[in-house]
Amino acid sequence: MERTNNTNDSNSTNNEGHPNSIRTYKLRGARITPAQEGAIERLGERFILARSATDASIDVRALFPQAKRRVLEIGSGMGEATAAMAQADPDSAIIAIEVHKPGVGSLLWRIEKSGLENLRIVHADVKEFLEEGFTNESFDEIRIYFPDPWQKLRHHKRRLLQGEFIPLLSTKLIPRGLLHIATDWAPYAEWIESEFANVVEFAGGKVSRPAHRPLTRFEEQGLTKDHEVTDFFYYKT
Repeated sequence: MERTNNTNDSNSTNNEGHPNSIRTYKLRGARITPAQEGAIERLGERFILARSATDASIDVRALFPQAKRRVLEIGSGMGEATAAMAQADPDSAIIAIEVHKPGVGSLLWRIEKSGLENLRIVHADVKEFLEEGFTNESFDEIRIYFPDPWQKLRHHKRRLLQGEFIPLLSTKLIPRGLLHIATDWAPYAEWIESEFANVVEFAGGKVSRPAHRPLTRFEEQGLTKDHEVTDFFYYKT
């Protein structure tokens, strides 16, 4: 998940009693470009997975019956890393969830540019979509790269990786499926370790940076600021 730069707090919801009503992302300040809009118009019907509240959950195995592995990426940002991983691993199918329309358009542009067939997109908030959006045990791996750390104490409630969302992730993984998390904010890494220590659905911890994870724009920015990047591998128990 590639972070956004808009720090305006006025976008919070008024009904924050329910966990899914707490927004875990910031609205992007940038407007969608003509290239991104054009990519959505040309490719959206084919590559964006649409689902209404009354539709059945998406059967990922039926969608990609020939894939050796099925991967969910939560928060693909502008899609650079997502497209690179899809191109490097054509035998795997990747579904990217991205809430920001410019990011969806950017990833579609990359799909078109590279002729990728093993990638689909869900344009939605993952907390609103995930539970009913996919059948259980759909994915071999879930990737969450550089989720917003919400650094201020009063914003910690907005962090994605906490509470009931962690057990929910496990329901979408196959037995022994992998949850791969990366962050460049050391206090968030400590938070992640603490949260996962309190759940029985996952086992694992810190790992060395895996070779298959491309260097993202936000990771590069963090490294220039001497941020320590931490990768986690958690396996469904």
